[in-house]
Amino acid sequence: MRLDDSWPTDPRLDPFRDSVWELRRNGRLEAYLTCRVIPMRAFPHPWAKSEWLWYQVHWLMGRREGAQTENGPDWPIVAGLEQGRFEHDDIRTIVFEARRVAGPERDQLWKQYGPA
Repeated sequence: MRLDDSWPTDPRLDPFRDSVWELRRNGRLEAYLTCRVIPMRAFPHPWAKSEWLWYQVHWLMGRREGAQTENGPDWPIVAGLEQGRFEHDDIRTIVFEARRVAGPERDQLWKQYGPA
C-alpha cells in the first residue's frame, strides 16, 4: 500500500506484497510466514520515503511471533526467501526451507494469519 503516487516502489519487493510462505524443517511444515510491504519514513530523514518489509511468523502450534520489519538496501530476509530459506533467530538460529504459497491456498491462509 502506498500513501500516494509519489511513494517509491521497489520491484524486488513485489513477491512479498501480502504474501504467505510455508516454513519447513526436514520436510515438515512448522510455521507460516506472512509478509507485507509497508511505506515508511526513516529517522533521521523523515522526508525520505521508502518501502520496508513487514513480516511475522505463525507457528502451527498456535503461537504468533511479534512482527518484525526490514529495510534495504541489503534485505537479508528478502535475499533468504528468494533463495528458498528463512532464518529465525530465537535462542539459536533455525534455518527453514521457505516456499511462497499462491492461489486459493494463499487466500485462505491470509484470512487466517494475515494482519487484521
